[in-house]
Amino acid sequence: MSSVPSDVLNELFVSKLDTEAGKEKIAALGGDYIRDRLREESFARKVLPPKTVSRSDLQVSVNHDTLVKIVEVEPTSRAMSMSFRGQPTVRYYTGPRFEVPFHTVGSQRFEQTEQELMAYVMPITQIIKRNIVNDIQEIEDRVFLTHIESACQSLQQEAQGLVFGATYADNASFTARNIGTNGIPTVGKVKGTLALANPGVVSDAASNDEPFIGAVDKDDLIRLFQLFTGSQAVGAGTRGSRMRCDQFLLTDTDFEDINAWLHQDLGDKIIGENVVDGYKHSTVIGRKFVRTLKTDLLRPGNIYAFAAPEYLGGFLLLNKTKFYADKERNRISFEAWEDIGMYIGNVAGVRKLELYSGSVEPLTTPANNEDTRSDRLPVAEEDLGARNHLVDEGQTFPQVTQF
Repeated sequence: MSSVPSDVLNELFVSKLDTEAGKEKIAALGGDYIRDRLREESFARKVLPPKTVSRSDLQVSVNHDTLVKIVEVEPTSRAMSMSFRGQPTVRYYTGPRFEVPFHTVGSQRFEQTEQELMAYVMPITQIIKRNIVNDIQEIEDRVFLTHIESACQSLQQEAQGLVFGATYADNASFTARNIGTNGIPTVGKVKGTLALANPGVVSDAASNDEPFIGAVDKDDLIRLFQLFTGSQAVGAGTRGSRMRCDQFLLTDTDFEDINAWLHQDLGDKIIGENVVDGYKHSTVIGRKFVRTLKTDLLRPGNIYAFAAPEYLGGFLLLNKTKFYADKERNRISFEAWEDIGMYIGNVAGVRKLELYSGSVEPLTTPANNEDTRSDRLPVAEEDLGARNHLVDEGQTFPQVTQF
């Protein structure tokens, strides 16, 4: 720990910005913090490890002014049996391709006057570490969740003969009631056991917003993993055959349900460990898992499972996170940004377990599931970073009025 007082560090920060050389040093220092010091690492980076690309790896899109990366997909093939005089079926060899656009993820621009900055006890580097880095990686995670949720919905809707992105009737929505009553297949998604046991019972429309949410049990995860092998408990589907779940993503809220699993789920050794230390192993039922506290992004009740990255998609970094600081007269400003391209190339490489009975898909009557959608999907970008303290409202204790 540095013994230099925070107000002195802030003064040094201000003085450095008075020269061009100082600005470069501050920017470099900010870059060091951005690369190395995080409050909670991005869970998207754990599922899809980032790969750095350069301008020479990219192309200019013919549809817009954004740089894109052309990604090729392994073509399908098969063998066949034939007689000694037989000839194989001729197939013209082609490999599908698609383009991945890049976009910028940036922090807010923080501004402060030189005089007011000197009044703060917190050093400016703490703001860089705790606010800017975390904000940027939260947007990465939100983009990732948007992609994988779309992939799961796309796969599920295809299995039901629906057009992805279109709204559809209440009796086709992915609810616990429709799975049991209307025979909706489980291909891109699966409902939790407790959700299936507690469906909406009034009508299809009522079940869309069914508020019930259950705890995750061992059978739920097994059925989720089985979606990758093409084994569906309800309905039929061929997508995902000959694939295998590599890891899954869940919130700390849902992870605590694993600590509540019973003796028959965990056995003597682990149940004893759980009582003392909680679940400490790196795998569950043979699969790695990623936990997150970002429950405003990954909402409790949603668990996503993934194939290995090479069967799923990618996370491309064009420009690693950059930091900029400047001073004009007595006003100091600083911000950070990065350029990324993130994609899901194989929609069958991600599947979803929903522990709630209602639906989050777009429907012809959106009012029927607005509450479920808002409670179970990521909050809007502008709503991220909600504070926990109530200092601005005067809620700190002790207060004079208490005595």
